[in-house]
Amino acid sequence: MCWDFCVSSKPTARKEYDCQAKDWIVNGINNGAEFSEDDQKIIDHARSEDWKIKKGTHYAKTQGMWEGEFEVFRARKDLDLICMKYALYPE
Repeated sequence: MCWDFCVSSKPTARKEYDCQAKDWIVNGINNGAEFSEDDQKIIDHARSEDWKIKKGTHYAKTQGMWEGEFEVFRARKDLDLICMKYALYPE
């Protein structure tokens, strides 16, 4: 699974969004990923905020063709960095 083509940006949220990095974090946890204490605090904070990208915050946005379909992926910047650090996203 990969992007056929995509455009990435770091916009400011004009409304609240669900953080799609959550699925990769939870999948990592379910598969035994061990996070540093600092990263676990970030994950716990995101969970306490119901995994939301809050209005007015910067977030990671990627949009383009994913497996033949136009998709938009939005993630909190902190969780996006954790997913990249622990290679939780597919290549």
